[in-house]
Amino acid sequence: MPLTTRGAARALAAALLAVTLAGASALGASAASATLEGGAGVRPASATVTPGTGPVSVAVVVPITAPATTTGLIAADDLERYTGAFGILTRQLDAVAGTPAAIALDPMIPASIRVLGSTAPSSATQWLARLEATSNEIFLLAYADADLVGAARSGTVADLTPSGFAFALDPADFSPAVTPAPTPSPAPTADPGAPPPLPTTEDVLAWSTALPRIAWPDAAIGSSDLAALAAAGYEDVIVSSSSTGEPATPLVTLDGLQGIVADSGLSSQLADAVAATSPSARATALEALEAQLAARTGATPGRGLVLTVARGWAASATGLSEALARLAITTTATPVALSAILATTPAAAELAEGTATAERDATFTSLSADADAEAAFSSVLDDASVLLDPRRLERIALYSLSWGDDPTGWATAVQAFHDRSAEIRSSVKLEQSSDVALLARSADLKVTVSNALPYAVTVRVTADPQSPILRARESKMLTIEPQSTGTARIPVEAVANGEVRVLTSITSPTGVPLDAGHASVTVRAEWEGIGTLVVVIVLVLVFAAGIVRLVVTRRRARRDADAEAAGSGAADG
Repeated sequence: MPLTTRGAARALAAALLAVTLAGASALGASAASATLEGGAGVRPASATVTPGTGPVSVAVVVPITAPATTTGLIAADDLERYTGAFGILTRQLDAVAGTPAAIALDPMIPASIRVLGSTAPSSATQWLARLEATSNEIFLLAYADADLVGAARSGTVADLTPSGFAFALDPADFSPAVTPAPTPSPAPTADPGAPPPLPTTEDVLAWSTALPRIAWPDAAIGSSDLAALAAAGYEDVIVSSSSTGEPATPLVTLDGLQGIVADSGLSSQLADAVAATSPSARATALEALEAQLAARTGATPGRGLVLTVARGWAASATGLSEALARLAITTTATPVALSAILATTPAAAELAEGTATAERDATFTSLSADADAEAAFSSVLDDASVLLDPRRLERIALYSLSWGDDPTGWATAVQAFHDRSAEIRSSVKLEQSSDVALLARSADLKVTVSNALPYAVTVRVTADPQSPILRARESKMLTIEPQSTGTARIPVEAVANGEVRVLTSITSPTGVPLDAGHASVTVRAEWEGIGTLVVVIVLVLVFAAGIVRLVVTRRRARRDADAEAAGSGAADG
């Protein structure tokens, strides 16, 4: 479709503004904001939505997310690449910083920067400072942009919050934790070059925002999923207009939540503009979007509309900044902040039944079963968090919607999680024992336990003879150092002689079974008496031999003395 003169002029203006915005964003969020608010022909976002008069009011929601990980934290090398001059996080922030668009932020990104302390790449800390300073409204997605629908259907929404980051913090990369003074006193002047204070889990996840807690699930969400989100503390949920019957308002009341209705048709047209690979194709898509906005203004003047940008847009799309710039200058719509949409009066609506995701839900259920088994196993540790905190993050990472573009990679990562879980739960085990002979009525039965974990563990070792000819008097607690073996000595008492199988087992201090095995024990209790008799006889023989030797020696000495005396007398005569 050829461009009209008016369309070409608008496209040129939007392109110039987009270039200006990109340059301003690169210098800082405040500069970009100033461009939007003071630039020629650019209107700032309206503070209110006024149904019934004027152009439609449009709020845009843009996700800032990172590629999928298997650890739940972005590695330092990846952060440096993502926040570099042409990195994916830099491109996302460049496109949206300082615009009226609301940012839906994956909290894994700031968390990954904060846990590195003074060793975080400078580009990452600068990127985070720029994000914190931007004028955009920001709300947090689920950690790692986790799949809320799958979590709701597998009963694991509560598991999507990280339990701790201590395992990832090196105190050498931080200043000492800040302790509030008991009495008010002037705050000391902070050293700008000093490392940040050692953060708590709350510090790592903290984000200041005036927006409520908003859930942004994928399109599979249905009415039956809302209760789980409400129970998890979400106040609002972004849903598609195609699943709410195209309501006349952008805000609706659902079951326990407010629904922010994203216009599916207009969002699709915005996506076309964002993904366009040439200026002419983008201009055509933006013309079509403006025409639709004009039609909406004619039908419902002043009503609020919400447009969303699909996740993963930055991987291939480059036109978001131009599209947002065009929306900022068009006469067919008025840009508004997301908070303005949330301030409108909601209408009643019902959410349709969601799309079935049985296979995906079963995967999340199996991951949850692994986590429960690991939690039970972790009672062998004095501090279970050293094992469970990183495993929680690894599991959350597998919920990430970013895996949707790589189903094969996701399947491989899920299987690796299962394999590692089985490895962890079998890392403390009995060493195979050989047959044992007990030659005394009372003795110690030795049981060897190995620990493949990098942490010390404590287990209870029990021996249970399967025959009454042998009794075990007590179990033993055994502490095994990291990646080593330890031996417990179980006191046993023989009642009679014979062969007996002994069931040896280890449990955690709380009674969780860990491993069990059998040992064959030969009991020869009378050998203790026989052995004692032999020892006594040997001692008697030795003693008797000593006496005989002494007598013989003395007699020989006496004979020698007598012979010497006799010889001496003969010589004198």
